[in-house]
Amino acid sequence: MGRKDKLIKEEISKDKSINKRELGYYSTPDYICNYIADRLFSINNEGKSVFDPCCGREEMLRPFINKNIKCYGIDVYRYKDTYDCNFQNIDFLKFYISNIAYNGKISPLEYDYYVLNPPYNCHEVKYIKDNKDRLKAKFKDVGIQNMYLMFISAVIDLAKEGALIGIITSDSFFTAKSYKKFRKKILDKCSIHEITMCPTNLFLNQGADVRTSIIILQKGTKYQGKVILNNRINNKRDFEAKLKKRELENNKYFIENILLKDDRDNLEFLIECPKEIKLLFNNKRIGDVYKCITGISTGNDKLYLSKECKSQYTVPFYKNPGKDKFYTEKKLFIDKNFLKISKKVANFIVRNKEYLFKEGVICSSMGVEFSACKLPRDSVFGVNCCILCDGEEEFFLLSYLNSTLVTYLVRGVLNRTNMITSGYIARVPLINFEKEEKERLIALGRLAYEKSKKKEDIKEILKEINNLINKACKLTNETIDFIEEFKENLVRRA
Repeated sequence: MGRKDKLIKEEISKDKSINKRELGYYSTPDYICNYIADRLFSINNEGKSVFDPCCGREEMLRPFINKNIKCYGIDVYRYKDTYDCNFQNIDFLKFYISNIAYNGKISPLEYDYYVLNPPYNCHEVKYIKDNKDRLKAKFKDVGIQNMYLMFISAVIDLAKEGALIGIITSDSFFTAKSYKKFRKKILDKCSIHEITMCPTNLFLNQGADVRTSIIILQKGTKYQGKVILNNRINNKRDFEAKLKKRELENNKYFIENILLKDDRDNLEFLIECPKEIKLLFNNKRIGDVYKCITGISTGNDKLYLSKECKSQYTVPFYKNPGKDKFYTEKKLFIDKNFLKISKKVANFIVRNKEYLFKEGVICSSMGVEFSACKLPRDSVFGVNCCILCDGEEEFFLLSYLNSTLVTYLVRGVLNRTNMITSGYIARVPLINFEKEEKERLIALGRLAYEKSKKKEDIKEILKEINNLINKACKLTNETIDFIEEFKENLVRRA
C-alpha cells in the first residue's frame, strides 16, 4: 500500500461522516481477485472490457489491468487519488436507474466481463431507508433487503447476452426464504458456472463477520452446463493455498440437482448435498403431520420479561433453548397480563393464541447450533418454533430433531443463515420409520430427556439415535461421514 493510499485509509477511519457499515466496503484479497479473473478467462478469453460497479481500490480490476483489458469502474466514494481504470465517482444504483427507460426496458451495456464485491449491508442501512420508495419501484422483481442483492440484480439487468459475471458476496441468499425471487431471477436470466463457498472468517480481519461465496454467472440461460460446486473449507490458509494452486475439488452437478424445486420449497441452492439426502425431500414434511407455530414477540423483552418468577411475572416463557437438547432450564417469565398488554401495545404481538399453554417441542431459533427441547404444559414461547404434540409423539420428535441428520437438513440445506423460524422446521422431511424403529426412538427420547434433566451424559443415547436414523434412511457410510463432519464443524461449515 502506497503512502497516499495509507493516508486515505486513515482519513476514512477518522472521518465520522464516512460510516463503513453504510459504505459496506471490504477489500478483496488478491488471490480471490486472481482466481475469479482466471475463471472468467477460462470460459471466454477473448473479452475486451470489464466493469466493476463498486471498484473500491481496484482490487478486482487489477488482474484485468495487468492484461491490458479496458477497465471501467465506479464507486460512490473515491478511495484513491488516481485510478488505473476509467473511474467515475458516482452512485452505481443511481447509474443503474438512469439506464432504465420509462417503459422499464434496459439497454444492455457492452462490457464482456463484470466483477464485483458488492457492499454488504442489512435492510437497516441509511441509504435504503432514505430511498426506500424509489428503490422498491426499481427493484420490485427481487426486493430491497440489502445492498448486495440490488447490486447483483442491477448487473444482471445491465449485462449483455453472454457477458460473464464474477462475484464474491454474502451467501445468505442461497437459502433464506426472503430471497426466493432473487434466486429465481438468477435462474431465469443467467447460467451458473460455479459456486465456491469461502471460509467463514475470510473478512473477519476487516471487521466483517459474514459468510461469503465466489459465484460465476453468465448472462443468458443457453450457456448452462454442469455447475462447479465447492463446499466450505474450514481453514482460511488452506483455502488460499488451494485457490492459488487451483487445487479445489471442483465437483460438477447438473443444475436440477442443486435446487429444491418442490412446491413446498423455495428454490434453495444446495451446495454438495448428497443425493440420498436430497431424495428425503420427496417425503412428508413435519408440517404435514404436526402443527408448527411461533409465539409471542414482546417488542421490548426488558420491559415484559423477568429472569425470576416474581410479582406479575409468573408465566414460564421459553425463548430459545440454544445448545440444550431434550430438556432446558433456559426460561424467563412473562407478565401474566400479556394478553391485555397485546391489545394496548402495537408491537407486542401474541400469535396463535388458541394454542397457548399446550405442551410440545420447542426448537432453537438463533445461532448456528440447532436443538429441540420439551415444552412443558402451561408455558408460552417466543418467536422460536414450537411443534404442538404430546405423549409419545413428543419424545419421538425430540429424538429425531436432535439427530445429526436433522442438524444437517436444517443448517446445511434449508437455512444456512442464523434465524430458524417455524416455516423452516415445518419443511424438514420426515422419515418412514418402521413401527419398531419409531418405538425405539420414543424410548430413547424419553431416556435422553430424563438424563438431561438430571444433567447426566447423553452421548451414547445420541449415538444410538443417529445409528437408528441413518440405518432407516439407508445412508451410505460416505454420507454418514459427511453429515457428521458437518455437525462437528458446524460454525465453519454452515
